[in-house]
Amino acid sequence: MKNPLDHRAKPAKRSDQTPGSAPGLLVAPEGSPPPRLDVLISGDGNWAPHENISLDTLRSLKNSLGENQWLWLDVNGLGDAELISEVGQLFRLHRLALEDGMNLRQHPGTTSYEDMQFTVLQVPHLVEDQLGFEQVSLYLGQGFLVTLQVDSASKLAPIWERFKKGAPRMIQSRVDYLFYVAMDMLVDIAFPILEAFDERSELLEERLLDGEGASCVNEIHALRREVMILRRIFWNQSLVPDQLMKLEQSWLAADTLPYFRDVQDHAMRALARADHLREISTSLFDLQRSISGNQLNEVMKVLTIISTIFIPITFIAGVYGMNFDPDISGWNMPELYWKYGYLFAWALMIGSGLTMMLIFRRYGWIGKRSHRRK
Repeated sequence: MKNPLDHRAKPAKRSDQTPGSAPGLLVAPEGSPPPRLDVLISGDGNWAPHENISLDTLRSLKNSLGENQWLWLDVNGLGDAELISEVGQLFRLHRLALEDGMNLRQHPGTTSYEDMQFTVLQVPHLVEDQLGFEQVSLYLGQGFLVTLQVDSASKLAPIWERFKKGAPRMIQSRVDYLFYVAMDMLVDIAFPILEAFDERSELLEERLLDGEGASCVNEIHALRREVMILRRIFWNQSLVPDQLMKLEQSWLAADTLPYFRDVQDHAMRALARADHLREISTSLFDLQRSISGNQLNEVMKVLTIISTIFIPITFIAGVYGMNFDPDISGWNMPELYWKYGYLFAWALMIGSGLTMMLIFRRYGWIGKRSHRRK
């Protein structure tokens, strides 16, 4: 049987950075693969992909950009801190922002620096019903966008497909529009995860109603814990688009800012669904306690009925178990010398038990509830 505790949320992979380290120190996250550099250059209605290139090729491409061209660098894998540092120097990324991009325990948020905008998002995912998060860092500057992802599989791969299909809006857009598209895509990844949690809560409810309350306790607690984690992430993530819409920076055009309202709407919808899931998980917990209480009440009811039936039987057995001598007086249990005294005692005990059962049935405590006379 599957361990219900397998549903606990996985934290992000830790880095080896220790408290008190020097500001701007870059440490590769544990288990992250070597960086893969994928570049897309666009502008003037044309675009060109350059996949899995070297740092020297990247430097050459950046230096050869035209006046109306922009560059998107998608870094997948953070296993080489020295290479990431050289990428940061090439694009003049602030050292503290680069450090935060390598530290995978950042809360979603956005920060303005002198020459760029640094944004962090946490993207949820499920692996064998276990919740985890992958941090995606976005660095937007004048004519460039750099994205850092901890795993080799890019969460932004659908954007490449849109370019390959010749989407005119993407090809003719500026880099800040690509920044919006990337954010919108990363926020929307949450909805399939929420659908999976909906199905999981419905399955738990069915199991509870089928009488599996005892085996669902750990899973209900795990569901509540994971939903709380999702809600906390989505709450912080819903604040990011609003902060971006209030910016007045050269790398964010005025006609692009309204698009972030769409991102905010999606983020708020994800937050609302997380709130709904929190209410459902609380209801499941209350339902489980109610079912357990009802089951306990049924057990206590049966035990009480059995005990009550045996009260008169015990009384009769106690009376006839007293040490009276009928030879001394005719009033001292004359049944002891009666031929049918033993049978009479049994009949009296059985009759009292049946009488109690008929009374309980009359009041609907056992069997079908009878119709009372008006």
